[in-house]
Amino acid sequence: MKFAIYIPDNLEGPAPVLYHLSGMSCSEQTFIQKTGYQRWASHYGIIVVSPDVCPRVTYGVEKNEIEAKGLSFYVNAVKKPWNKNYQMYSYVNEELPSIIQENFNINKDRQSIMGHSMGGHGALISALKNPGKYRSVSAFAPVCNPSKSPDIQIIFKCYFGDDEKAIEEWDATCLVTKYKGPELNILIHQGNDDQYKEQLKLQNFASACEKAGIAVSINVEDRFDHGFYFISSFIEQHFHHHSKFLCDS
Repeated sequence: MKFAIYIPDNLEGPAPVLYHLSGMSCSEQTFIQKTGYQRWASHYGIIVVSPDVCPRVTYGVEKNEIEAKGLSFYVNAVKKPWNKNYQMYSYVNEELPSIIQENFNINKDRQSIMGHSMGGHGALISALKNPGKYRSVSAFAPVCNPSKSPDIQIIFKCYFGDDEKAIEEWDATCLVTKYKGPELNILIHQGNDDQYKEQLKLQNFASACEKAGIAVSINVEDRFDHGFYFISSFIEQHFHHHSKFLCDS
């Protein structure tokens, strides 16, 4: 695995850390190059860590879209051959934070998580499955209800077979209905012209949050699609959101 880390020049002492999870067909370099987040990370004094989206291993499976597009979905696969390396949930929430804590001057008690698309799904499930670990969570156009998205179900069945209950344990809309923990502090942006919005199922997640009494700020922006111009247009709001929970002032 590779990861990218951005460390602002103006830090004094241990700094808060924000993990960013990218979407399909991305790498650890994508967020760095296409969003312009650095000015806001420097403004608020936040270290940013962005891992690659999947293990770069080759299984040689026929018509292997998972490897071609990096479709890890940040889960822990249980079916062969994916279960050997595709343990991205554990990597993001256990192994990677341990590496960051050991090698960089971060405040381990002040960490948050965010993501885009598939990475937004990873950010939401990471926060929901680890109550209190992250002070805040945000997402751009997240995959919210994969168990109800036929195209994404195909990928999940590669990891979990036909076990619907197992798949629901990696579905943010299902997880939020039984969440018990501190305030999640969720912020979501989605473009109204997002070409994938039928697969994202944002409204399902919003309805589940309302029924569960979970506060979430959802913003649907006119004339924006799924891409990086959309992210760069609203990245300031996401860093401002996280700064309220990560920073003293």
